[in-house]
Amino acid sequence: MPISRPTSPASTISSTVAVLTPPQSPTSFSLKLSGSGPGSPTLHSSGLSTDSSTVIALGSPVALPSSTNPSSPSLRLLLTQPVTRTVLVLTAVHSLIALGGRFPDHCTAPSNVLYAGEYAALLASPFVVPLTPAHLESAQQALGTSILLAASNMISLALFEERLTAIFHGNGSRIFRNLFLTILVLVLGLRQLLGFIFSRALGWQLPQLFFSDSMYECNLGLAPFLFALLVVQAPFSESTASSSSTDSKSPFWSIRRIHLQVILCLFNVIPKTIVWWASSGLAVGFFVALTISYQRRMGRWGGKVKTSAFERQRWEDSDPAVIISGEEEKSIALIKEMDLNLLPQDMDIAANKGYYNDISATGPTSIKERGLSFTLWKAMTFILPLIMLLLAALIGCNQLHTYRADVPNSALNALVEPQTPFLLTLILMTAPRKNGVSYIKQTLTSYLDNFPDEAVDPLYSRIQVVVYTHFTDFAAYDEAKAYFDTIPKARKHVKWVREDGSEKNQRKHLISAIRKIGTVEDTVYLGIMEDDFKFCPGGWQQMLNTVFEANQQVPDHCGAFVATGGSGLIFKRSVALTSTFILENDVAALERGEAVSPPDISLQNCMLGKHDYCASCAGTMVISKTLLQGHLGYNTSTSGEGYHSSQFQCGWRHPFNGSPAVHVV
Repeated sequence: MPISRPTSPASTISSTVAVLTPPQSPTSFSLKLSGSGPGSPTLHSSGLSTDSSTVIALGSPVALPSSTNPSSPSLRLLLTQPVTRTVLVLTAVHSLIALGGRFPDHCTAPSNVLYAGEYAALLASPFVVPLTPAHLESAQQALGTSILLAASNMISLALFEERLTAIFHGNGSRIFRNLFLTILVLVLGLRQLLGFIFSRALGWQLPQLFFSDSMYECNLGLAPFLFALLVVQAPFSESTASSSSTDSKSPFWSIRRIHLQVILCLFNVIPKTIVWWASSGLAVGFFVALTISYQRRMGRWGGKVKTSAFERQRWEDSDPAVIISGEEEKSIALIKEMDLNLLPQDMDIAANKGYYNDISATGPTSIKERGLSFTLWKAMTFILPLIMLLLAALIGCNQLHTYRADVPNSALNALVEPQTPFLLTLILMTAPRKNGVSYIKQTLTSYLDNFPDEAVDPLYSRIQVVVYTHFTDFAAYDEAKAYFDTIPKARKHVKWVREDGSEKNQRKHLISAIRKIGTVEDTVYLGIMEDDFKFCPGGWQQMLNTVFEANQQVPDHCGAFVATGGSGLIFKRSVALTSTFILENDVAALERGEAVSPPDISLQNCMLGKHDYCASCAGTMVISKTLLQGHLGYNTSTSGEGYHSSQFQCGWRHPFNGSPAVHVV
């Protein structure tokens, strides 16, 4: 069989004769190489020498060296690979440091990184195994689960390194190290970018994108980077299958190690939702995998052996645009057999001498150019099904983690001070607006539509609304009162309180309303609501769910934040009365010409424990994941130029959810 060889500066090609004897068995065979005459190479199992001709005898199968017939490596060998060993050491060191309380007690969510500057914690987070109660709580894991996932992820990383190092033969260890570092940086950066885009940069204007716990999802662990490596490895499963099996079916659907690695990666979704972190890994893995496929197709990736003849044949067999000569086809077939049986060091020597590269010299140059798009498409046929499968599993598990059944009224009634006459008293603050616009009817109707209709309901007599104004002359208030006095349900649940006055001062309005109602009504909670925020569909039940979870998870909480701005603050009654003293101090400070916070910010700071009067509330504030009320009066707001029509509408994620001082339920 003719095969080209470089033998002189003049690039003359000498002929060699190969005597081929069919193998007696389909199992692996050895190469017995001998030659005669000076100047031609002789190949054997330990190296390369030069002779004038090469005779390749394919005879009875004999035992191959262990490196050409690899078996499953031991766990010790897997864990002592360079990158895995480094990650193992970093994990042990950082976990011990975290055990000593030297890392933040909460997850490295984008909000904490972008707005609190916790970059050191972000870089350390992949190597921290949660062991302390605070870390376990933030990671939403139990101690046993945390240790099990750490061990599973470490073994998974070792399997990736062992496989990809073999693929990138020649300089596989160096390439895998650079690959892992690249993925590490890209995934961390992409996750922070997504957190910024989907929150502050868009002004919370795309609520439909928040299908999970995106803003405070934890990154304690290697999981996002393992998902990226899983995608990177996907295009190479075919070469593994083709070299070890004659099965013509797609290797994606056959039982191979990649499926074990899929299972190991998906272990991470069992204790918590990681859909955004894992999706970041999948996105990075997709682009890295295509880049690697492109580089290998162009012969610039894979270590010292750039592109094997076996890979060339696979590309050419599957690419109808590439036409090769008969002589080159025979050469490729011969070198394919050599690829399967040479030791790695033999392949390095062969590559250095140019035997692989010279094969392409006899054929058309369009092998690299004309088949590029087909190569990328071929890689995507392995990558995209895997990504779709993983996304389906991630989103499905996310739905299981985030699903919460509605709390029955009987359970809420029995849990929260059943001896107190009222569970919830909502103070609906109303005052004249510019241009005479009024939303009292729409807002109050949205409340009443959610109140129980039957006296047998446990909450029927434990909820009420107090419509409050301190304006003597307020026509819209009078009209609304006259309208609702004709409705039996409103007569049962609504009270009307008016105090004389005409001064438009929101702080004084809040002080008088909270003190007037808070000292008279025996209620667990006082809700400070505005008259242009109606409940969204399902918002009332979500508010009750939030109150229930607050009492379950944070029994000593001071209140809950269920909407935005000056609306949606639900205080424990004693805390509400305390907050009036803060507002009173602000009024005095304004009279002295000092700058003070807006009244709604002062109330929020009280619930956060940022004022001496409310210091006991620190770390107890509870908020909902989404806004439960829709702002009707955006175009007539008294705040500056008003709000845009797309802002503060139903279904929005709460923009206050990134603070470590709150509990999100």
